[in-house]
Amino acid sequence: MGNRHSQLVLKGFLGFFLSIVIMGMSANPLWAGEKEDMEAMQKALNQEVLDKPFYPGDKAAVDAYLDQAIKKGVKPIETPPQGWAPGWTCNNLTYSFTAYRNCMHYYRYYGRYYPY
Repeated sequence: MGNRHSQLVLKGFLGFFLSIVIMGMSANPLWAGEKEDMEAMQKALNQEVLDKPFYPGDKAAVDAYLDQAIKKGVKPIETPPQGWAPGWTCNNLTYSFTAYRNCMHYYRYYGRYYPY
């Protein structure tokens, strides 16, 4: 009886191992040309994003805020926004209206962009 039990355990273990191997091989197969298609779609999406002009929102509201802040003598926030990179301008801050507004305030106040 001990021999038959060990055979059943061995068959169960081999079946489990085989099913793991089969699932691992069929998880995400790449078909011929799929990588090139994905790269072409990514390039097209990147170009579409780059072709759109930057729109920071209500530019009149930003100008009104800046005029009022400069009249009051409010100093701008000194620290650049997260992710600020050398060579950037305020137009690179498309992800945040507040970051764009603060950058424009800094630029008008000091006449330059954030330091590197």
